[in-house]
Amino acid sequence: MSAAVRKSEPSGPSARGMARLSAVQAVFQLLQSDDKASDVVEQFLKFRIAEGGDAGMPAEADRPFFRSLVSGVEADQAALMALVEGALASDWKIARLDRLMRAVLVTGVHEMKARRDVPAAVILSEYARVAGQFYQGNEPGFVTSVLDRIGRQLRPDEFAARDAQTPKDG
Repeated sequence: MSAAVRKSEPSGPSARGMARLSAVQAVFQLLQSDDKASDVVEQFLKFRIAEGGDAGMPAEADRPFFRSLVSGVEADQAALMALVEGALASDWKIARLDRLMRAVLVTGVHEMKARRDVPAAVILSEYARVAGQFYQGNEPGFVTSVLDRIGRQLRPDEFAARDAQTPKDG
């Protein structure tokens, strides 16, 4: 097989992409238990290493990034939940979302809020991809919509620059 053919083949998730998926699983665990982030992170790092990626965190995942996401969600959980609830339709409350969707959203919001080194567009697409790992319907679009609304609050300059570059229908 030539190098050109190999380059055109789709690649798997990045080390950070794998860390995001594992972080959402860890945050889900935090949301349904009284566990501390440090304990859940330790469990994922020591005992939930996945060969195929299903049972836990793949060995190639970016561990420091994973740790920062899970710890950050725990430290700022109330504010993150408030941001999510504020981005929902007026007749929706965050309690209406299942725990897994809450985990996807608060992890994405934390990254949007705390990781300015990651472009908002990357965060939007990555958490839509993560949602697609768990859901088969419109949920990835829902995640993108909610994170877009929150991103416009948290990073208005970045979104204004992105909007200015987007061609308008005319």
